[in-house]
Amino acid sequence: MNDIIRPVAAELAQFEAFFAQTMKADTEPMDSIMKYVQVSQGKRLRPVLVLLGAKIFGKINEQTLRAATFVEMVHSATLIHDDVVDNAEQRRDKASVKTQFGNLSAVLAGDYLLAKSILLISQSGDYAILQEMLHTAAAMSEGELMQITVADCVSQSESTTSQQNRYLDIITRKTAMLMRSCCVAGALSVDASAEQVQQIADFGLNFGILFQLRDDMLDDENTEQAKALLPSYYEKTLKALEGFAPSEITESLKDLTVFCAERKE
Repeated sequence: MNDIIRPVAAELAQFEAFFAQTMKADTEPMDSIMKYVQVSQGKRLRPVLVLLGAKIFGKINEQTLRAATFVEMVHSATLIHDDVVDNAEQRRDKASVKTQFGNLSAVLAGDYLLAKSILLISQSGDYAILQEMLHTAAAMSEGELMQITVADCVSQSESTTSQQNRYLDIITRKTAMLMRSCCVAGALSVDASAEQVQQIADFGLNFGILFQLRDDMLDDENTEQAKALLPSYYEKTLKALEGFAPSEITESLKDLTVFCAERKE
């Protein structure tokens, strides 16, 4: 990942400072929970997608940093809520927020992050990014609920194709649409054209599906379907990059695709 993010390393450092400042809460115990969330973060994949989606078309600016912070806050909120729903004791080898602070505090912390993220990106010039992200947030909730209830609606006589389509619908909503929106938000922040936005959106959606397929294989979930679909979405993701001009950023997106398809954790 260090090699992949090198073209946006300086901007990622700016993001980290902006994110830390934005995550501060005015009161306890919320501030303690926010600090705990910050040190529990992963690879910053979603902010990196925002930064790459911006820099491939223009110069990263304050609106880009706001968009990157917004997506990381929304992602953090969904993980906190997911751990409550799933009764998960750990997150990335640490006690989950639910375990550390209790269910009620975790739900309120997730709600706080969602509210604060919307406030962050509610300036007049951010409307297109906010609209994109809110549509995605709604789809993510639908995807999570579909996954929870899917066992109750699957028929024994249902065809393999139908099951595969349902699986793709779920992972598109719960994971891929957020990856897509990260790329779109970056492009919108540098005033990319409608054609450019659609181009990076296509990459983001296929990349998001590829990411979740590999994630499911690593977690030993939906393994048969994920294995069957991964090669085609690997090719689709790389093909989505063919229309971009050769650049350091394009190479980073290609390397990120390979990393995603082959990662071991």
